[in-house]
Amino acid sequence: MIISIANQKGGTGKTSSVINIGAGLVQLGKSVLLIDLDPQIDLSESLGISEGQSEYTINDVINKKVDISKAIIEFDNGLNVIPGSHKLTETTTKLKVNNRLKEILKDIKDDYDYILIDTAPSLTILTVNSFVTSHEIWISFQPEWLATTGIKNILDTIKLLRDKLNINPTIRVIVNMYDQRKLLHRESVELIKKHFDNVFSNKIRTNVSVAEAPGNHKTIFEYSPNSHGAIDYMALCKEIERKVK
Repeated sequence: MIISIANQKGGTGKTSSVINIGAGLVQLGKSVLLIDLDPQIDLSESLGISEGQSEYTINDVINKKVDISKAIIEFDNGLNVIPGSHKLTETTTKLKVNNRLKEILKDIKDDYDYILIDTAPSLTILTVNSFVTSHEIWISFQPEWLATTGIKNILDTIKLLRDKLNINPTIRVIVNMYDQRKLLHRESVELIKKHFDNVFSNKIRTNVSVAEAPGNHKTIFEYSPNSHGAIDYMALCKEIERKVK
Protein backbone atom coordinates (compact mmCIF):
# COMPACT_ATOMS: atom_id res chain seq x y z
CA MET A 1 0.00 0.00 0.00
CA ILE A 2 1.54 3.30 -1.14
CA ILE A 3 0.22 6.41 0.59
CA SER A 4 0.95 10.11 0.10
CA ILE A 5 0.39 12.35 3.11
CA ALA A 6 -0.21 15.85 1.84
CA ASN A 7 -1.45 19.36 2.31
CA GLN A 8 -0.78 22.41 0.17
CA LYS A 9 -0.51 24.42 3.38
CA GLY A 10 2.43 24.10 5.78
CA GLY A 11 2.24 23.62 9.54
CA THR A 12 -0.53 21.02 9.57
CA GLY A 13 1.39 18.21 11.29
CA LYS A 14 1.97 16.38 8.01
CA THR A 15 5.57 15.30 8.61
CA SER A 16 4.96 14.33 12.24
CA SER A 17 2.12 12.13 11.04
CA VAL A 18 4.25 10.39 8.42
CA ILE A 19 6.89 9.57 11.04
CA ASN A 20 4.60 8.58 13.89
CA ILE A 21 2.09 6.65 11.81
CA GLY A 22 5.01 4.77 10.31
CA ALA A 23 6.47 4.06 13.75
CA GLY A 24 3.10 3.00 15.14
CA LEU A 25 2.48 0.60 12.27
CA VAL A 26 5.92 -0.94 12.87
CA GLN A 27 4.90 -1.52 16.50
CA LEU A 28 1.84 -3.33 15.16
CA GLY A 29 4.11 -5.68 13.23
CA LYS A 30 3.96 -4.01 9.82
CA SER A 31 6.89 -3.39 7.51
CA VAL A 32 7.10 0.32 6.66
CA LEU A 33 9.14 2.50 4.32
CA LEU A 34 9.12 6.30 4.66
CA ILE A 35 10.12 8.51 1.72
CA ASP A 36 11.05 12.16 2.22
CA LEU A 37 9.93 13.84 -1.00
CA ASP A 38 9.90 17.35 0.46
CA PRO A 39 12.90 19.57 -0.44
CA GLN A 40 12.70 21.04 3.07
CA ILE A 41 13.77 17.54 4.32
CA ASP A 42 11.92 17.97 7.63
CA LEU A 43 11.25 14.24 7.85
CA SER A 44 14.91 13.36 7.40
CA GLU A 45 16.13 15.94 9.90
CA SER A 46 13.45 14.92 12.41
CA LEU A 47 14.99 11.45 12.36
CA GLY A 48 18.53 12.79 12.67
CA ILE A 49 19.51 12.50 8.99
CA SER A 50 21.18 15.73 7.92
CA GLU A 51 21.93 16.69 4.32
CA GLY A 52 25.16 15.00 3.29
CA GLN A 53 25.05 12.49 6.15
CA SER A 54 23.48 9.78 4.02
CA GLU A 55 25.34 8.46 0.99
CA TYR A 56 22.25 8.48 -1.23
CA THR A 57 18.87 10.25 -1.18
CA ILE A 58 15.56 10.05 -3.01
CA ASN A 59 16.90 12.76 -5.30
CA ASP A 60 19.66 10.41 -6.51
CA VAL A 61 17.06 7.70 -7.09
CA ILE A 62 14.68 9.95 -9.03
CA ASN A 63 17.55 11.15 -11.21
CA LYS A 64 18.56 7.52 -11.85
CA LYS A 65 21.99 7.88 -10.27
CA VAL A 66 21.55 4.91 -7.95
CA ASP A 67 19.26 1.92 -7.45
CA ILE A 68 16.53 2.59 -4.91
CA SER A 69 17.60 -0.27 -2.64
CA LYS A 70 20.93 1.48 -1.96
CA ALA A 71 19.18 4.61 -0.67
CA ILE A 72 17.18 2.87 2.07
CA ILE A 73 18.35 3.41 5.65
CA GLU A 74 17.24 0.85 8.25
CA PHE A 75 16.68 2.24 11.75
CA ASP A 76 16.96 0.27 14.99
CA ASN A 77 13.31 1.08 15.73
CA GLY A 78 12.25 -0.90 12.64
CA LEU A 79 11.57 2.02 10.32
CA ASN A 80 13.05 2.07 6.83
CA VAL A 81 13.67 5.52 5.38
CA ILE A 82 14.78 7.03 2.09
CA PRO A 83 16.07 10.49 3.05
CA GLY A 84 15.34 13.67 1.17
CA SER A 85 17.59 16.36 -0.25
CA HIS A 86 17.48 20.10 -0.77
CA LYS A 87 18.49 19.28 -4.33
CA LEU A 88 14.92 18.13 -4.94
CA THR A 89 14.14 21.80 -5.56
CA GLU A 90 16.35 21.70 -8.64
CA THR A 91 14.84 18.40 -9.71
CA THR A 92 11.35 19.91 -9.71
CA THR A 93 12.47 22.30 -12.45
CA LYS A 94 14.00 19.56 -14.58
CA LEU A 95 11.73 16.54 -14.17
CA LYS A 96 9.22 16.32 -17.01
CA VAL A 97 7.44 13.01 -16.35
CA ASN A 98 4.62 12.16 -13.94
CA ASN A 99 5.45 8.49 -13.42
CA ARG A 100 9.15 8.44 -12.46
CA LEU A 101 8.43 7.63 -8.80
CA LYS A 102 5.97 4.90 -9.78
CA GLU A 103 8.59 3.41 -12.05
CA ILE A 104 11.32 3.31 -9.41
CA LEU A 105 9.04 1.93 -6.68
CA LYS A 106 7.73 -0.99 -8.73
CA ASP A 107 10.62 -3.29 -7.77
CA ILE A 108 10.29 -2.76 -3.99
CA LYS A 109 6.62 -1.88 -3.38
CA ASP A 110 5.74 -5.46 -2.48
CA ASP A 111 8.51 -5.60 0.13
CA TYR A 112 6.53 -3.37 2.52
CA ASP A 113 3.05 -3.36 3.99
CA TYR A 114 3.01 0.44 3.84
CA ILE A 115 5.07 3.01 1.94
CA LEU A 116 4.38 6.50 3.31
CA ILE A 117 5.48 9.52 1.28
CA ASP A 118 5.98 12.95 2.83
CA THR A 119 5.19 15.52 0.14
CA ALA A 120 6.00 19.21 -0.13
CA PRO A 121 3.35 21.76 0.99
CA SER A 122 2.92 22.85 -2.63
CA LEU A 123 1.91 21.30 -5.92
CA THR A 124 5.09 20.42 -7.83
CA ILE A 125 5.97 17.74 -10.36
CA LEU A 126 7.23 15.67 -7.41
CA THR A 127 3.88 15.94 -5.64
CA VAL A 128 2.15 14.87 -8.85
CA ASN A 129 4.55 11.91 -9.08
CA SER A 130 3.63 10.97 -5.52
CA PHE A 131 -0.11 11.20 -6.20
CA VAL A 132 0.18 9.17 -9.40
CA THR A 133 2.07 6.47 -7.49
CA SER A 134 -0.24 6.26 -4.48
CA HIS A 135 -3.15 3.97 -3.77
CA GLU A 136 -4.36 6.46 -1.18
CA ILE A 137 -3.82 10.16 -0.41
CA TRP A 138 -4.25 11.31 3.19
CA ILE A 139 -4.79 15.00 3.83
CA SER A 140 -3.35 16.29 7.09
CA PHE A 141 -5.98 18.68 8.41
CA GLN A 142 -5.52 21.28 11.14
CA PRO A 143 -9.03 22.25 12.30
CA GLU A 144 -9.06 25.94 11.41
CA TRP A 145 -11.35 27.74 8.97
CA LEU A 146 -8.57 28.55 6.52
CA ALA A 147 -7.55 24.90 6.49
CA THR A 148 -10.94 23.92 5.07
CA THR A 149 -10.02 25.97 2.00
CA GLY A 150 -6.75 24.06 1.80
CA ILE A 151 -8.64 20.78 1.71
CA LYS A 152 -10.86 22.06 -1.10
CA ASN A 153 -7.78 23.10 -3.09
CA ILE A 154 -6.09 19.74 -2.75
CA LEU A 155 -9.30 17.88 -3.62
CA ASP A 156 -9.66 20.04 -6.74
CA THR A 157 -6.07 19.17 -7.66
CA ILE A 158 -6.67 15.45 -7.21
CA LYS A 159 -9.86 15.64 -9.29
CA LEU A 160 -7.92 17.33 -12.07
CA LEU A 161 -5.24 14.64 -11.95
CA ARG A 162 -7.89 11.91 -11.92
CA ASP A 163 -9.34 13.23 -15.15
CA LYS A 164 -6.01 14.00 -16.81
CA LEU A 165 -3.88 11.05 -15.69
CA ASN A 166 -6.56 8.42 -15.11
CA ILE A 167 -5.78 7.77 -11.44
CA ASN A 168 -8.28 6.96 -8.72
CA PRO A 169 -6.72 7.05 -5.24
CA THR A 170 -8.81 6.78 -2.08
CA ILE A 171 -8.79 10.10 -0.22
CA ARG A 172 -8.82 10.26 3.58
CA VAL A 173 -8.42 13.03 6.17
CA ILE A 174 -6.27 12.96 9.33
CA VAL A 175 -7.31 15.52 11.96
CA ASN A 176 -4.17 16.96 13.57
CA MET A 177 -3.55 19.44 16.40
CA TYR A 178 -7.09 18.97 17.70
CA ASP A 179 -8.38 20.60 20.89
CA GLN A 180 -11.82 19.38 21.96
CA ARG A 181 -12.24 22.45 24.19
CA LYS A 182 -12.18 24.83 21.22
CA LEU A 183 -15.52 25.44 19.54
CA LEU A 184 -13.72 26.33 16.32
CA HIS A 185 -12.02 22.95 16.22
CA ARG A 186 -15.25 21.05 16.86
CA GLU A 187 -17.11 23.04 14.22
CA SER A 188 -14.31 22.67 11.66
CA VAL A 189 -14.26 18.90 12.05
CA GLU A 190 -18.05 18.69 11.77
CA LEU A 191 -17.93 20.82 8.62
CA ILE A 192 -15.35 18.53 7.04
CA LYS A 193 -17.40 15.45 7.95
CA LYS A 194 -20.50 16.92 6.27
CA HIS A 195 -18.68 17.26 2.97
CA PHE A 196 -16.29 14.36 3.22
CA ASP A 197 -16.82 10.68 4.08
CA ASN A 198 -13.36 9.33 4.81
CA VAL A 199 -12.27 11.21 7.93
CA PHE A 200 -10.32 9.04 10.36
CA SER A 201 -12.24 8.74 13.63
CA ASN A 202 -9.14 8.98 15.83
CA LYS A 203 -7.84 12.55 16.03
CA ILE A 204 -4.34 13.67 17.02
CA ARG A 205 -4.74 16.08 19.90
CA THR A 206 -2.50 19.09 20.41
CA ASN A 207 0.40 17.72 22.45
CA VAL A 208 3.74 19.29 23.32
CA SER A 209 5.54 15.94 23.16
CA VAL A 210 4.65 15.57 19.48
CA ALA A 211 6.25 18.96 18.83
CA GLU A 212 9.33 18.15 20.93
CA ALA A 213 10.09 14.67 19.57
CA PRO A 214 11.61 15.79 16.21
CA GLY A 215 14.10 18.03 18.00
CA ASN A 216 15.32 14.95 19.82
CA HIS A 217 15.38 12.88 16.61
CA LYS A 218 12.84 10.44 18.00
CA THR A 219 9.37 9.18 17.20
CA ILE A 220 6.65 9.99 19.72
CA PHE A 221 6.78 6.39 20.96
CA GLU A 222 10.49 6.68 21.73
CA TYR A 223 10.34 10.21 23.13
CA SER A 224 7.22 10.03 25.29
CA PRO A 225 5.44 6.67 25.06
CA ASN A 226 2.81 7.54 27.68
CA SER A 227 1.90 10.94 26.24
CA HIS A 228 -1.43 11.84 24.66
CA GLY A 229 0.45 12.05 21.37
CA ALA A 230 1.63 8.43 21.57
CA ILE A 231 -1.82 7.26 22.67
CA ASP A 232 -3.52 9.12 19.82
CA TYR A 233 -1.11 7.96 17.14
CA MET A 234 -1.38 4.35 18.24
CA ALA A 235 -5.19 4.55 18.20
CA LEU A 236 -5.00 6.01 14.70
CA CYS A 237 -2.60 3.27 13.57
CA LYS A 238 -4.97 0.58 14.83
CA GLU A 239 -7.76 2.26 12.87
CA ILE A 240 -5.53 2.32 9.79
CA GLU A 241 -4.76 -1.37 10.28
CA ARG A 242 -8.51 -2.10 10.25
CA LYS A 243 -9.50 0.15 7.35
CA VAL A 244 -6.53 0.40 4.99
CA LYS A 245 -5.61 -2.87 3.29
